[in-house]
Amino acid sequence: MKQMCNRIKLVEGEFGPGDSADVLLSLIADKIKFHNLQKLLINDADDLRLMRAEHRIGELKEARKSVIESIIKARDDGYSLKIEATVNIEYVKK
Repeated sequence: MKQMCNRIKLVEGEFGPGDSADVLLSLIADKIKFHNLQKLLINDADDLRLMRAEHRIGELKEARKSVIESIIKARDDGYSLKIEATVNIEYVKK
């Protein structure tokens, strides 16, 4: 199979604190929702995928706290936020 590497700019720009919160917290919420749905599909409590999903949810919740703190600081100090998010996609042989 031909090597595929694709880069997609998901977010790029300067945003005020309100719009920054909408963009960043929506992305984090969608990822938490994804992992929660994955957990529902796993029937075995000892499945490593379940533990990874739970761990990732914890990481994302911590990231959400950090994002909220940053947005509040930006708002209080009169800053906007420059946000860049790129998704890299490539084929990986199983």
